[in-house]
Order: sequence, then C-alpha cells, then structure tokens
Amino acid sequence: MGTQELFPDFEEGTRMTGLGQTWIVGSHLGMGRCAKVYHITTVDGSVEAAAKVFRKEDKYKLVFIKEIRNLDGVAGNSQIVSVYGTFTHKGHPCLIYELLDFSLKELQYKYDHLEVLLPCSTNNNNNQEGVECSKSTNKKAASSSAANQEPSKGLSLFLIQSLYRDLLKCLHHIHGSGWVHADLKPANVMWSAQEGVWKVVDFGHSFEENNQDLSQIQSIGYQSPEAREWNSFICQREQSSSSRPPVQSMTVQEECTSAVDVWSLGCIVAGAFLGRKLYGPEDVKSGGCRQCRNDGAEEKCKCELLIDSLIRTRSQDTSPKFRKVLADLRDLLKQVLQCNPRNRLTASQCLKHRFFLHKLRPDDGGILLPTRVLRIFGLPDETDLNDAAEFEEILHEIKEESEIYGPLSNIEIPKAGSGKGKAFIEFESSRDCQEALGALNGQTFSGQTIGTTFFPIPEFESKNFF
Repeated sequence: MGTQELFPDFEEGTRMTGLGQTWIVGSHLGMGRCAKVYHITTVDGSVEAAAKVFRKEDKYKLVFIKEIRNLDGVAGNSQIVSVYGTFTHKGHPCLIYELLDFSLKELQYKYDHLEVLLPCSTNNNNNQEGVECSKSTNKKAASSSAANQEPSKGLSLFLIQSLYRDLLKCLHHIHGSGWVHADLKPANVMWSAQEGVWKVVDFGHSFEENNQDLSQIQSIGYQSPEAREWNSFICQREQSSSSRPPVQSMTVQEECTSAVDVWSLGCIVAGAFLGRKLYGPEDVKSGGCRQCRNDGAEEKCKCELLIDSLIRTRSQDTSPKFRKVLADLRDLLKQVLQCNPRNRLTASQCLKHRFFLHKLRPDDGGILLPTRVLRIFGLPDETDLNDAAEFEEILHEIKEESEIYGPLSNIEIPKAGSGKGKAFIEFESSRDCQEALGALNGQTFSGQTIGTTFFPIPEFESKNFF
C-alpha cells in the first residue's frame, strides 16, 4: 500500500458517516505531517465543522489517540477549541471539532498587507501552512541597524491586548490542569467569530507536566532555550539508539515545564506587534544567552535588550496614553522572555500585570474582526430617536431588514452617549452576521445612507457602545 493511499485525500462532495450524521466534505483547510483538515457540513447544512483526518499508519493512529487524550486532559475552557467527537472513515481516524474562522498567522498576513478582513468564506484556507504570513526575521535583530528601523505594520495595541489576555486565560487553565501545550505559534491560534475570542488548537505535542514524552516540542521561532536543549537531547538519544555499537551513556536532560508556553506566547505577542517574527531559526541559543549561562553575572539577559530595542513607539502609537501602554507591554515581555525559565512570570502572574489594566477602545482593526454583532452607523439624529413613534419605526425597519439574514438575539439603539446614531444587532450566528454586513452596508434607513462594521462582543455585552 503506497504512501499516497495512506494519506487522506478526499475530494469535495465525499460523504462521511459518524456522530450520528452524514457529513459532506468541503474544502481542504490545511495539512501537516500527520493529518489533513477539511471543512465538513451535515447533509442538511445545519452544522459546520472541521475534520482533522489522520493518516492510516499505526504510528499516526497513536498520534490520534494521544491528541484525544491530551484534549480530554485540558477540556473545560472557552479559549480551547471545542471537540465534537471522533469516528473512522475508510481506515482514517477523524477528529471533529468546531469550525473556526482564521488563524493569527492569516490575520497577520492580511493586516501587514493592508487588506480589510471581510467575512470569511467557507472556501478559505483557514490554516494555510504554505503561506508566508510574516516578514523574514533579521538574525541580528538587536543590532543598531534593526533598532533604527521603523517597525513593520503590526496589530493595534487593542488587538494585542485582547489576544494576549485570551491566550493567557487559556494557559492559566491548561497549566492549572497540569498540562503543557508545547506548540504555541500563530498557526495554532484561531479566531472564533461566534464567541469573539481567540482559541488554541492542535494539542498533538502536549504533555502532562513532570511526565514529558520523549519527543521534540515547539516550532522554530517559538522554541524556548530549554526546549532547544531538550530537542537536542532527543536528537542525540535517537542517534544513539540507532548507532552501532550503541552509545553506553548519555547526559540526563531536565524535563521542560509550563514555562515553555509562556516563552512561546511572548514570541507570538512580540511578533504581532512587530509585524514579523521576533526570532529567526538560530537566534535563540540552546540553554540561553551567554549572560544567562554565566551564573552570577550582573548583565541583563540578551532578550531584555532585544525587547528594549524593538518594542518601541510606532506611528500609530504616539499619544501619551499609548506610550504608557507600550511601556507596560515592553515590561511584561521582558519578564516572560527570560532565558532562565525560573525567572519567567507564570500565566496567572501575567494576567495581573498592569498592561491589562489599561482600558483600550477598539480601533478599526479591532472592529473589523468578525463577530456575531453588527454595528450600523449613520442613523437619524437625536431628535428623531427621542420621538417614540420615530424610534419604534426605525427599530422595526432595522429588525425587519436584519432578520432577512438570520435569527436575531438582541438589538440595541442607544439614544445618548457615543453610541448615539448607531444600532447594534446581535445575530444568533456569526455567519448570518457576516452576510448581513455586506448586504446592509450602503442601504438607506429613514432617508439616510448607513454603513456597517462588526462590533466586539464584550463591548456589546457590557453596553459600552461607540
């Protein structure tokens, strides 16, 4: 049986049966060494999901079993992808989970190329491994030439704060459950428009703390110094076991801890700010920088110097408030990107950092992230809204037009404050909201042309309208 036959390769329209449903295979969303991911829907179209279809070989069936075990171990957090169940199709183990909208990797690519993130088509490649989503890293990023360059277009401070908070909540739960994710990177961080949060996927490399598997962890560019040391140990061990005669003795390597995730997340956030990867393949040294390996040295960790040189004011962050926010972000990153894992803050300590005390309002970049809440602006002025009959007429018209695209959960039309002149419509489904966004934009309500954007769910639920 050839490799091609063992690797899943399903055409669109293929039918799969499992979880009490018949599923139709749609577009191919992504792939890795062990599996391919497909968009699938039930025959009646009522349920959409993602199917991670593993290779047939026995060793990949073990990978499938391991990921299921890992997901069971960390279940119970809204920032972790929801699993619907498993089944087997033509000998291929299939892991079925919620369909998410796009990865952080894809968002960074769109944002850096000044593209508007419009509603996601179900034909989008949500986790494109073949797309280069960040600019190449300068291996001498801490050099004077890099320090004097204008940073690339990174994400807004609002987006960075919400991204960091969501992922820290996830790590707080994972680490509190005694687990380590061990492969955090932008491709494994995905946006849920339905819930308005970032979620973590792919737990194939995860392990229980103090019970680490004898396998390599983390991806290039996001590997902590101790993970690089661990991976070197695993390579040496594998070479030793295959050598003739075998090596008789090997140095025992200390297992990694949850601190490796904190490091990876720091790299993710710094990269989101810079618009490019923080570290290249050879930038992080096994065991840490020279300053950290030199016990008792009073020099700063090289990572601190790097953050000081790169995380600095951008053209969009020049107000006094942003300078303070940026200073706190820089301080937080310096405390998580420490070569010595014992010197890093934990996820729970990070959540208490003053960076998260800043009340940032979404700019256009934040509002354009798809959610299930639609914001309509350009409604009649305050006089019309204070007239009960006029208000009811506008409310009825908005409700009637919006329901064309799907069931609604709530409508809010503020009569005062910064939300005045706008309407906020919560759909039951983010997919319906995305359809309504394009269809209603530019339409006329009560003689006025309106515009539409998405709106953050937390701001809607707290009635912080603007």
